Amino acid sequence: MIVLTGKTASGKDTIAYKLLLKYPLLKRVITTTSRIPRKDETNGKDYYFLTREEFNEKIKNGEFAEYVGYGGNLYGTFKKELEQALISDTLWRIDPSRAGEVREFIKRTFPSGEAQDLIQRVVVIYITTADKVILERLKNRGLSESEIIKRMNDDNKIWQKYSQKYDFVVENAPGRLDQTLNKIISILGSNPRG
Repeated sequence: MIVLTGKTASGKDTIAYKLLLKYPLLKRVITTTSRIPRKDETNGKDYYFLTREEFNEKIKNGEFAEYVGYGGNLYGTFKKELEQALISDTLWRIDPSRAGEVREFIKRTFPSGEAQDLIQRVVVIYITTADKVILERLKNRGLSESEIIKRMNDDNKIWQKYSQKYDFVVENAPGRLDQTLNKIISILGSNPRG
């Protein structure tokens, strides 16, 4: 299980997309959010989009392996989405605070034997890039200055708390996406199995 995480606007979605193209048998864990879809996003492909009320109902029903509030919205991963990791290699793109606790979620979601097997196959990769690049990308997304500052401060707090839980840190410098992908591919070693 490849757990891909990192700073806001560090290029995680682009990297995930490229990895899925390179490894067509790799299964993607689709996470869930209460936020409104962006114009280029599709329900069931990019995220499962729920209203806040629907999301809260699923929390009450115990359907999530994990969930978190971030940027005024809820994000989470259905237990059923993680079950595919038991039979094939998966790519799970999640928030860095949640990535820092991924092994705990697995322990709570699966029986101990399955959990231990899966934990041994987990690799958590944290994507970073320069703050000035993130600042520019967030401005281009139309976020307010206060929201940008909040997100960047949140990233720093999360890093301080969870940095020891990430197995690898990879810088995604502007214009160097291929180099970033090659670093990740070398970390993975061999082709993920389907």
